[in-house]
Amino acid sequence: MADSKYGKYIISDPLISGPGGSKSEGVKGVTFPKEIFVNTGLAQGHPSLVDIGWHFSIPDPDPIEQTHFHDFDTVSCFIGSDPKNPSHLGAELEIQLGDEKHMLTRTCVIFIPKGLPHCPLIHRRVDRPYLQIVFAISDEEKYVDSQFRGTVLPG
Repeated sequence: MADSKYGKYIISDPLISGPGGSKSEGVKGVTFPKEIFVNTGLAQGHPSLVDIGWHFSIPDPDPIEQTHFHDFDTVSCFIGSDPKNPSHLGAELEIQLGDEKHMLTRTCVIFIPKGLPHCPLIHRRVDRPYLQIVFAISDEEKYVDSQFRGTVLPG
C-alpha cells in the first residue's frame, strides 16, 4: 500500500515498542494489541495518540496505573462487549477524577482535561471482556509520544 497515494493512512504494521506495547507488559488479564495503536511516529502529522486494549479479567496487578495527569486533554472510552446489551459494561470499575471517586458499570466516555489528576482505575469486578480506548489530544509530538503515561503524583 505504500506505493499508493493514500495507503500511508492505513496503519497495519505492529508497533514494536512504545506506550502501546509496554502498558500491559507483565499484567495478566489485559492486552493492548500493538496492531491497533497509532502515534505521530506511525502517522506523521497525526495530532494524537490512540491506544486500545481489551480487559478480560481483573488485572494482576491491579491497578495498572497510579494517580497521574497529562499536559494535554485525553478521552477514555470504556465499551462493553455484550451485543445484546451494549450499554452494559460487564464490569464494575472505580476511577478517581480529581478528588472524586466514580463507579463505572455502563459503556461510557470520559473527557479528562489537561492537568486533571486521574486514576487509579480499580477493577472491582469483570464479568465479561470490555474494551478501553484512550485518545490523547495534543499537537505537540513530544507529549503524545513520550509522555503519554503522564506525570505520576506522589502518594
